[in-house]
Amino acid sequence: MKNAGIGCGVFVLVTLVLSVASAIMPNVITTDRIGSMCGLAFFISIPLFIIGHFIESYDRYKVPIWAVTWVLCIVLGFIFPSKSSNTEEKEDEGTKTASVENTDKKDAKKDAKKDDKKEASSNVKQQAPQRTLEEVMAELDGLVGLKEVKAEVHKLVASAKIAQARKEQGMKSVTMSYHCVFTGNPGTGKTTVARFMGEIYRNLGILESGHLIETDRSGLVGSYVGETAIKTNEIIDKALGGVLFIDEAYALATGGQNDYGSEAIATLLKRMEDDRDKLVVIVAGYSKEMKAFIDSNSGMKSRFTRYIHFPDYTPEELGDMFRMRAKKNQFELAPTLEAGLNKIMARATKHKDNQFGNGRYVRNLFEAAVERQAIRLSKEQNLTKEQLMTLTLEDVDEKLQSLDNEEVTVEQALKELDELIGMKNVKEEVRKIAEFVKIAKEREDAGMKNATLSYHCVFTGNPGTGKTTVARILAKIYKALGVLDKGHLVETDRSGLVAEYVGQTAVKSNKLIDEALGGVLFIDEAYTLVQGGTNDYGNEAIATLLKRMEDDRDRLIVIVAGYPEEMNKFIDANPGLQSRFTRYIYFPDYTNAELADMFRLYARKSHYVLSEEFDSNLVGCMQYLTKNRDKNFGNGRFARNLFEKAIEKQANRLTTLSERTPEMLKTLEIGDIGLVIKKKSNETK
Repeated sequence: MKNAGIGCGVFVLVTLVLSVASAIMPNVITTDRIGSMCGLAFFISIPLFIIGHFIESYDRYKVPIWAVTWVLCIVLGFIFPSKSSNTEEKEDEGTKTASVENTDKKDAKKDAKKDDKKEASSNVKQQAPQRTLEEVMAELDGLVGLKEVKAEVHKLVASAKIAQARKEQGMKSVTMSYHCVFTGNPGTGKTTVARFMGEIYRNLGILESGHLIETDRSGLVGSYVGETAIKTNEIIDKALGGVLFIDEAYALATGGQNDYGSEAIATLLKRMEDDRDKLVVIVAGYSKEMKAFIDSNSGMKSRFTRYIHFPDYTPEELGDMFRMRAKKNQFELAPTLEAGLNKIMARATKHKDNQFGNGRYVRNLFEAAVERQAIRLSKEQNLTKEQLMTLTLEDVDEKLQSLDNEEVTVEQALKELDELIGMKNVKEEVRKIAEFVKIAKEREDAGMKNATLSYHCVFTGNPGTGKTTVARILAKIYKALGVLDKGHLVETDRSGLVAEYVGQTAVKSNKLIDEALGGVLFIDEAYTLVQGGTNDYGNEAIATLLKRMEDDRDRLIVIVAGYPEEMNKFIDANPGLQSRFTRYIYFPDYTNAELADMFRLYARKSHYVLSEEFDSNLVGCMQYLTKNRDKNFGNGRFARNLFEKAIEKQANRLTTLSERTPEMLKTLEIGDIGLVIKKKSNETK
């Protein structure tokens, strides 16, 4: 009976302890393992009570027995939780999974709706923020430059306010046209101001939303009959309630009578009438081209009566724009850059033409400066905040470290020409041109008349004979002698002049020619412009080129180049080409000795040397490698490619060696060009 009493007492004590533990432990242990512990303790205690009742020696060991029992219950409860607990956890996980899946489905639906909205407004460049008229005008007035533009916009706002006030008083007001023609060169702020105009019109109650839709010819004109009206109507529908901004609008009328651009214009004019209360159209482009565009159609002339001209930015304004971008992006200008910034801008605009980027030039200059700064600082360690924020003169342009560098003289350009390998007759012809132009300029300065001079050239010769290099030097000579303002070289071929569909070749050719104004337009493989037959668009490119050579004869020089036979046929194919291209320069293939000298020059510039065996046999190597040359032989390109393969093979050869000396690293062997010398016959193999 004694043991039974003790057992019952212990059982009651255990139950109380477990009850208290079950109340406390859930706050500590986050699973349902408590139930498992209690269940195990209850079932294990029953046999212990029975054993303790029949065994007298139980009292002697009861404390360690119960201690072991407690530990065992706790361990087993953690390792083997009850099935109900697992089930509940699984159910919880299932519930969570289902919840996540439902959430994912909801999110997917939301994302789908967002994507639909994005797709529906893919052409909307920027939704007009709901700002007041005062806020919009304040931001407009805060733009750099554009004094005349701002004045015109203020006039328009004042007129619209008065017209609205008269209408509210029941008085008649003059019908106003809010359509505009923006004229000016690229990057002068036309698109930015157009966006402001949308907000202004919304605040004045002229438009409902005031958003801006940007497009150009490609967004309006289709490639087959009937498509143009559909494309034009679709984009106009997107612009309803806002502003339709058509950049380079004159391109719609440059394709001739059979061009689909005229269909786009007709559709646009009809919609401007049908939706006159819901649509404002702003057309933009170069001044001369836009005037001709508007004057070409009486319907456009009656609808577009408001002109706003956007002048080029001054060097000081471009400098202010650069400073503003730097400040906005948390950069500071080093003292040397601050002092020389306006001088940099003055140099950039000295010979500008209508292709000069203005604001875009500043943006590109700033982004390039930030990139150069990053490259410069990447070599440093433990950078300070000041270093990370500072832009230097070197960051803006490595070539502008000294802002007082003199421009290239005729003598310097001719020296650069003389340093070229070979081309004896080419150098003589270029010197004749330089001397001829120099005397002509002196006669002109002395008030004497000169015969009409043609500086256009035909360069004939096989690939890699130096035609492009000489064209670049000739451009420098023309600039030094005052024939050209800029003296830069624009390289192109058929792909840069000829478009894929009707009406676009003239646009494409004119844009490229505009880039070359003040310099030289170099057309490689020009003969391909006449190889497509009478219906080929290449003939349109030639017609455009000939017209511009006449219209811009004082600021454009054209050099056409290609194989001798093909170029003769090209010039003979068109009387206009024959009359304009009267100066021919032939570029012969390089001799094997000249190719060897070119190889040595490439090696020297890259800090390599040739082994004695390689150097003494280099001419023979060239003779062996070029024995099957034809008109497609690469000449200088062959020498360059051979050198690049040689240094690659040298690197592969040296990687197999366990030790490499500095001498080995810089030395090229004859085997690096894949040849060996037969010792007995002393011939190249």
